[in-house]
Amino acid sequence: MKFGILFRPQDPPDAANIVGRWREVLAAAEVAEEVGFDGLFIPEHHMMPDGYPPSPWAALGALAAITERVEIGTTIHLLPFEHPVHVAEHAAMADILANGRLRLGCGLGNFPAEFELYGLDPRSQVSRFEECIEIVQRAWAGEDLDFHGRHFDVRGRITPRPVGARLWLGAMSEPGVRRAARFGCPWPTDPLHNIHVMKDWADLYRAAGKEYGTSDRLGVSLLRDGWVADSLDEVERTWWPHIRADHWFYFEKVPRWVAEREPFLRDVTSEEDFHFDRHRIDRLVVGSPDDCVASIRAFEEAIGPDYLIMSFRMASGPGHEQELECIRRFGREVIPAFRTAPAPG
Repeated sequence: MKFGILFRPQDPPDAANIVGRWREVLAAAEVAEEVGFDGLFIPEHHMMPDGYPPSPWAALGALAAITERVEIGTTIHLLPFEHPVHVAEHAAMADILANGRLRLGCGLGNFPAEFELYGLDPRSQVSRFEECIEIVQRAWAGEDLDFHGRHFDVRGRITPRPVGARLWLGAMSEPGVRRAARFGCPWPTDPLHNIHVMKDWADLYRAAGKEYGTSDRLGVSLLRDGWVADSLDEVERTWWPHIRADHWFYFEKVPRWVAEREPFLRDVTSEEDFHFDRHRIDRLVVGSPDDCVASIRAFEEAIGPDYLIMSFRMASGPGHEQELECIRRFGREVIPAFRTAPAPG
């Protein structure tokens, strides 16, 4: 199993220090490669006042330039908001700079306001997304495209082509995981749902791979939020307030949690209703190094992920030095439990 980090380059409330935040992200990226992580990933959303990155391409180039070994990528690039030929070309250049290390995780988008920004209709997002996927895959394969769909008319080919990039497809639903399997793409999960929901979707994803004959190209990249410290009490005191706010944002704004598999969610009406002692179970990777190893073992046994992609620092914190210490401890005291040879650094 590989280990990655999904960074959150945000500076609430109004992005006043967003330049400094990106410098911290790049410094953390170098530390992560040094202590044994395998991949570094960035997200995407639009019109967020805290400076949430609206485009991955410059950041991927920066990550490619300052690293040598780790994979770089997105979880998730909102593919329907950009012309797929541009995506294929931008990604090819990022992959070339990284010498084949790009893993482009793509999703179809959730927030209606983002579709309005681009003058798009959310009701057509699935068909648009699927046309984008097909065009990117065929462009990367070096085809002379003659594509005429509902949303795009494309004729020609891209150059240069990527040298090692892979396309991943994110999903937070049964149709979504079946789509990822149908297109033969690894699936990066969401970080929100518990182990039971993740297992059901992973089983469905792998069954769909057998149905479509794509099993040899599939893989599960499990996203989780977490923090390593001396104790659970320390995690609750220093980290939990930040992740609680983040999870409440998604619970309130993205009503796609599988409530029937998470019965405690029925009683949640405000951020304060998320309680650490309940919310962390079967969901977060937190506590001492031994606690974190035990949680990862449980996910490994239930889901069998190929990748575990962690988010440590949230938009509001903890601070940069605390983030670096967490990355170092996770790399040196957690990851080695899953290696057959010592991790570098």
